[in-house]
Amino acid sequence: MFTLENFLFLLQGVPNTLAISFLSFALGFALGIPTAIVKQFSPYGLGHAADAYISVMRGIPVLVIMLLFHFGMAGIVPIFKSAFLSATFALGLRSGAFQSQIFRGAINSVGRQQMMAATSLGMNRWQAFRYVILPQAFIVALPGLGSEIALLIKDSSYAFVLGVLELTKYSDIVRKATRSFLYPYLIAAILYILITFPVANYLDRLGSRLKTKYGLR
Repeated sequence: MFTLENFLFLLQGVPNTLAISFLSFALGFALGIPTAIVKQFSPYGLGHAADAYISVMRGIPVLVIMLLFHFGMAGIVPIFKSAFLSATFALGLRSGAFQSQIFRGAINSVGRQQMMAATSLGMNRWQAFRYVILPQAFIVALPGLGSEIALLIKDSSYAFVLGVLELTKYSDIVRKATRSFLYPYLIAAILYILITFPVANYLDRLGSRLKTKYGLR
């Protein structure tokens, strides 16, 4: 029988789920912007390097990356002995590839006229990008970033395979203790919805408001 005590025990997995999700998002953000800039503006060779990174990360299941880091590379890279860090880095590297595509699309949507207008006012290309293009691109990218955070929260459940005590792992522990195959996973599913929906919805609405405010529609 699923009790209030089981529910409170299951909630103990939420902090690790949020930590993996938001740390991997931050890592993906730190990788995504420079990768998008390199792909958009860099010399030929660096653009190919960015393409290779995006293709590799988009082509490998994130669970395989986690297993590779934790079980295959832990002897070479000590931080991957930690299941938590292996899961976070795997999700962060994958997210960097996806976020670079979000930012690249947003940069392209701002338009060449903005760059020409800024340079005609005396800015060099970097200043025009830094002070004119990038702030607008970030606003345009907000809905896509909301979807990416939602995806990371859901995919953080793969860390369960490595033994990380996150929400799915706690629900499995409750399942074994109560021998209930329905309620632990059903409650976990509801909690994932309650976590992902407000974050994605907030960034989507914020992006829409800022687009209207700054005439980016």
